Amino acid sequence: MRIRPTLKVLFALLLASLAAAEQPSIENARALLAKGELKEAAVVLHEVAAADPGNVDARILLGTTLSLQGKRSESIEQLLEAVRLQPDSARAYNTLGMVLSRFIETKAYSHYLRAKIWVAQKELGNAASELETAVKLRPDYAEAWSDLGGIRRLNGEAKGAQQALERAVALNPDDDKAQYRLGVQCLQNAEPHSAVDHLRKALRHDPADRAALYNLALALRRDGQGDEAKRVDDRLSKLLQSRNKAAADGQAIGDLNDGGMALEKSGNIRAALEKYWAALDLDPTDVVVRLNYGLALCRLARWQEGAAELREVLRLDPNNAAAANALYIARDEKEKQAAQAGKAVSEKPAQKN
Repeated sequence: MRIRPTLKVLFALLLASLAAAEQPSIENARALLAKGELKEAAVVLHEVAAADPGNVDARILLGTTLSLQGKRSESIEQLLEAVRLQPDSARAYNTLGMVLSRFIETKAYSHYLRAKIWVAQKELGNAASELETAVKLRPDYAEAWSDLGGIRRLNGEAKGAQQALERAVALNPDDDKAQYRLGVQCLQNAEPHSAVDHLRKALRHDPADRAALYNLALALRRDGQGDEAKRVDDRLSKLLQSRNKAAADGQAIGDLNDGGMALEKSGNIRAALEKYWAALDLDPTDVVVRLNYGLALCRLARWQEGAAELREVLRLDPNNAAAANALYIARDEKEKQAAQAGKAVSEKPAQKN
């Protein structure tokens, strides 16, 4: 089977870059790539990037490896991060351009790319607008539907988020991230049985995904499957104890939490939610981050969602006074909100027949 010239150039670029790298783990990836083991090399490079998020070389190499596997969105995501980390890197831009040309992106992708840039700048409204344009231009754009659902969730658009995510998984059932997002959204929308199904699917390719396991256990409990929830909790507990990168994760979680708090102080609470949620993806049992996430939801008057998060904080830490006080306020405000909505309905003029 003949390899297209673009693939040859990408592979040559990848091997040349790897040869120049000094990190032992990247050397391991080079050895794997020399044997044509792209999947295994990608795993090694993922570990390098996770341990050192600012490693531009690792991200460029990982992006190139993923592109050779045909994983468009993941590849471009890594290369966009490399460009963000090192805006003056000609190598990063050249590799990104080569990968984009390999996938022959359409006009819809330009809007998808702009959305990524808006997200990086914490402008979620503009990001949602660009993604809506992308899916209008290309209705089968699964990645754009998934990201649109994720942003709508952060903006409190529960129904719209679920619709977008359902479209994403219908178009690409193998997208673990979309399945995870939809599972969490179903959980938030009081549909735990559906949430269980989607969260199980999210775990197919990575059974050790801590965020998916945590939310699966939560969905199982709410669905009345207590014994199965206990088994999932036990799996998660063992996983958390055995992770050898706990220190690196702890630093990343602290940075994300601090970033969220800084964004709240600047008045950008919706962007803060994104930071807290990213931290909870790393460790869903972190009580401090979940408390901050719940409080941020309450500050946006999203009392029902905030109360759910605060109840989860108290399940993890029954003696958390801050969560107990905030939950009392959230319940009170939720009841006022419901009463006002009921009053508005009752005062609505009757239509003439």
